Amino acid sequence: MPLLQEKLTAPTLPLGVVARPRLNDAFALNERVRLLLVQAPSGYGKTTLLAERLPALEQDAAWLRLDQRDNQPERFLRYWQAAIDTLLREDAPLSPLAEGAECVEQKCAEQKCVEQLERWLAELPEQRAACRLVVDEFEHLTHPDILAGLAHWLRHQPPWLTLTLASRSRPALGLASLRLRGELEEIDLSALAFDSEEAQTLCAEQLSFPPTRVSLERALRRSGGWVMALNWLVERTTTRAGFDALVERLNGGHPDFVAWFDERLAEALPPEERELLLQLGVLERFTPELMARLLEGERLTQRLEAFEQAGLFIERPDPHAQWYRFQRLFGEYLRHRRHELSLATQRTLHQRASQAWLALNDPIMALRQAILAESPEEVASLLVAQGPALLASGAYALLAQGLGLLGEPHISTRPELVLLYGWASHAQFQFDITARVIQWIEAQLEAPEWQRLTAEFATLRAQLAINQGNAERAAPLAEQALAVPARYLASTPLTATAILSEARFVLGYLDESLQRVREVERLARQREDHQLLLWSLCHQSETLVAQGRLQAAYDIQERAFAHLERAELEHLPVAEFLYRIRSQVLWEWHRLDEAEQAALKGIAVLDNQGERWTLQCHIQLAKIAQSRGDQAQCADHIRRLRKILAEGDYHIDWVANAHATLLAWWHSTQDLDAVERWRQEAPAPITDRATNHFAQCNVRNHARALTLLGQCEEARTLLEALEVHTQRLGLVTDANRNQLCLAAAAWSAGQETQARHHMHQALSLASRTALVGSFLRLGKPLGELLNGLLASGTLAALEQARAERLLALAGQQKDFGCARRLMLDETVIADIVARPDVPELIRTSPLTRREWQILGLIHAGLSNEQIAEQLSVAPTTIKTHIRSLYQKQNIRRRDEAIALAGQLLAHIQGE
Repeated sequence: MPLLQEKLTAPTLPLGVVARPRLNDAFALNERVRLLLVQAPSGYGKTTLLAERLPALEQDAAWLRLDQRDNQPERFLRYWQAAIDTLLREDAPLSPLAEGAECVEQKCAEQKCVEQLERWLAELPEQRAACRLVVDEFEHLTHPDILAGLAHWLRHQPPWLTLTLASRSRPALGLASLRLRGELEEIDLSALAFDSEEAQTLCAEQLSFPPTRVSLERALRRSGGWVMALNWLVERTTTRAGFDALVERLNGGHPDFVAWFDERLAEALPPEERELLLQLGVLERFTPELMARLLEGERLTQRLEAFEQAGLFIERPDPHAQWYRFQRLFGEYLRHRRHELSLATQRTLHQRASQAWLALNDPIMALRQAILAESPEEVASLLVAQGPALLASGAYALLAQGLGLLGEPHISTRPELVLLYGWASHAQFQFDITARVIQWIEAQLEAPEWQRLTAEFATLRAQLAINQGNAERAAPLAEQALAVPARYLASTPLTATAILSEARFVLGYLDESLQRVREVERLARQREDHQLLLWSLCHQSETLVAQGRLQAAYDIQERAFAHLERAELEHLPVAEFLYRIRSQVLWEWHRLDEAEQAALKGIAVLDNQGERWTLQCHIQLAKIAQSRGDQAQCADHIRRLRKILAEGDYHIDWVANAHATLLAWWHSTQDLDAVERWRQEAPAPITDRATNHFAQCNVRNHARALTLLGQCEEARTLLEALEVHTQRLGLVTDANRNQLCLAAAAWSAGQETQARHHMHQALSLASRTALVGSFLRLGKPLGELLNGLLASGTLAALEQARAERLLALAGQQKDFGCARRLMLDETVIADIVARPDVPELIRTSPLTRREWQILGLIHAGLSNEQIAEQLSVAPTTIKTHIRSLYQKQNIRRRDEAIALAGQLLAHIQGE
């Protein structure tokens, strides 16, 4: 029988393959390990991993690549012999396949396969350099004789040989025994899934632009790291905006994935098993017990094991537990295909699933299934009975979904539902709905069934008052809530105490606020109220930051992270609060990589809740990109930030923080028109109520804007009014930032001596606060002011060391403001054109004002889509201008345009 040599060689690696050294530990050639199994469904890169890693690790290997026809003992044995002979290049080859008489009995056929493999085992050398035999697409082998023979081979395989299998299904080779004896190494789909670094490498190899980290992390979550889905993304994307849009459409219900999954299921399952799988798709995660509660039929556990054995997209998050889940895209596909079941069947399945989850004491999953069953009565019953547990779990979006199914006329008849509606709308920043709910409450508070919830209603009203900035109204309402017993939400006294702490914080009484919030922490630990415990630690951290004690704030965060991990609370929305404030502290310390990771984790926590919840983390990512001088990434984050701001109504804390970042962006781009527009629309600067960090930030934003617009005296007046409160209340971090703004205003007004005085004050305060990021935001004036202070010899030793470090960091920052001068500063452009040493075509074929703008933006790293968005025109218009620019300057490629802009900018930077 002729053998195809292609089946006996390693496959050719695709272009741009991603190296995966993080999996090296699984490839250690160990005499104890007999089998390395790489098992996962299609598209996880099993073959590519082996073909890439083995040469990289310089491991000798022979290959045998199977297909369906190899599931015949004689044919398989001939290829097996050829593969082993490839390993035995310097030794005697194996003896020919025995030509014994055909055996009719099954037992005889099996014995023949085992005997032949045993004969070859006996011919193998006792000693040899360690090597591998790779068998690819092992799922094609199902013949019992072949499997029995290979199980025998594994038991007697020489220690220098490691059998390495790549398979969609789980091989029937006695894996359990091998695992218990420590003779099995496994790489499953969770290990094969791409991580963030590998996904970044994939994009860098195959895309001409880097996607934003937010979009890339979202793509990883939505794909589950499935390599084929990530390749689908990059192969269909040519722009960053296109990548973002395609990530939003990355779903198992997309026609491309539906067709692919249809083919896989048709190959793997008969129709009756496919229907069982569709029914099981009702559950996001399941155990054999839960499956039995949901479905009718026999041998359900064995059928589930058969699904797993067949290599379907079923995962075990914890190999030591009985919980299963579908790979995310496959689960979405099953939900998409559920329409093949009748509506009555679907409702019945969802109702059973709801009851099953309730029996397992999981009200979140129970409510989710009740909503899918479209049963208002069951949803209402669940909400009333499980509302406290749902609130404690932070399931606000799900609560809102369930309440939305009921409708306001139904909600308004039950005080418990009204209370839940108030908290759910408040948590989603729908303060107008919360205010309407409070009107319902106040209209019916005299009725006995409503009076029963007096404490709960008072707490809700106090919380809304805090969010409206009315601490004076919030405090007595919280005191009222503490004066009467809670009848429905047992956490009400804790929440009311927390609101009192917030009220003191808003009014600037930080020590008293700390005292109260520590009491919240103590009571939350007693009650095991994880959400309020985490909140109390986060609030302590924020208060310590306001006092200028950033290291103490960081230490409190460490305690919160320890509790988060110990109690497995990463899914709670309050975890985003923790990641966010960790990112803020790290940004101030200029630890940008860590700050970025914290912000991305915060977004991941709330990814399923909706983008509007993630505003603060997007603010952080924009600040980090700007600190790195990454123009393109910063532009994308700013675009996303503005979109989120426009779609929601947020607390002044969030708004002021966002506006500070926008002003820094406009400063770097010299977009003074945007600054002026902002001044007309921004919240008014009320200095007499600037007793907290967000009110201070809002007034400081106005001072920054005035400075940028040349109105430095007005800016100074606002900042000096702020300093009255910082001195009285001990708002040390705000005082530090105010001094920096005063230095910038004085510098812009030409008052260098005064500017150096304020910078000296800022350095002195930084000995307590350790701020770095706020200093670096000043840009060019920072270096000149620090150099002046260092030259004066007036700095104390600690201040001098800090100034020198800030100068070093400032020198490392990339400044993309120069590129924008090409598009905004006509005097500079005129000066460039007049120079004798610029390219001749600049003078003989002058660019239009718009073409200068576009040239500057190309140099800054923006894509055509980003340029179009920046200039508020269509992408096709940008292409037309670029074509004209290229023709005038005899340019053919974008890199030539970047080089030209760089040459022109050299004149600016030289000055």
